[in-house]
Amino acid sequence: MKKYLLAVLALGATMMVACNPDDNKGGNEPEVKADYTLSTNVMSGFLDLYGDDYEIGLNDCVLELGAVNLDAEGNPASLGVLFVEYLCALDNTTGLGSFTPSGPDWVTGENLQPNTYFSGVEVEGEPESSLVGSAYMEMDLATEAITVAEGIVDGTLTISKSGDNYVVKGIFKTGNNKVVKVDYTGALEVSDGTEEGGAAPLSVKK
Repeated sequence: MKKYLLAVLALGATMMVACNPDDNKGGNEPEVKADYTLSTNVMSGFLDLYGDDYEIGLNDCVLELGAVNLDAEGNPASLGVLFVEYLCALDNTTGLGSFTPSGPDWVTGENLQPNTYFSGVEVEGEPESSLVGSAYMEMDLATEAITVAEGIVDGTLTISKSGDNYVVKGIFKTGNNKVVKVDYTGALEVSDGTEEGGAAPLSVKK
């Protein structure tokens, strides 16, 4: 993965500045009961474009959205992070499009196709297993403990633009049959990581 989710979550304590994003008015989409939601509570968003980082003829992109969840009294309680690493055609230099899961074979370097994202996979290791690929995670802001770590295995991610705003939509299923919903319209900090590169996922062969 391009960035370690735990490191991102550890920065959550610095994201406590209040903000009032515009409400996202729903259209005619059916209401979906979600276990985890990122919409008007999104406080930061990043879209990193790495180019052909895996030397497979595809553009590697990473979407991160961070959201602060409030408790019953309206105080910040936890930080949620959605992390989706996905592949585009090389001529797609914007990272826009619709993306479906690749399945677990991507860990071995198989099934790497454009318009797919890396499914969340638990990889056994010592001293403990690791979650790699696309995922949703939460950190308790009081204890800084990781309370949710769910690999995303199904659902479609769509990233488009409306004027200067990015529109990010998706309803995902995790490996534990939880539902993660994202419906965000707003800014994303876009960076060009083609020179920076990043560590290839475990076992992916170039």
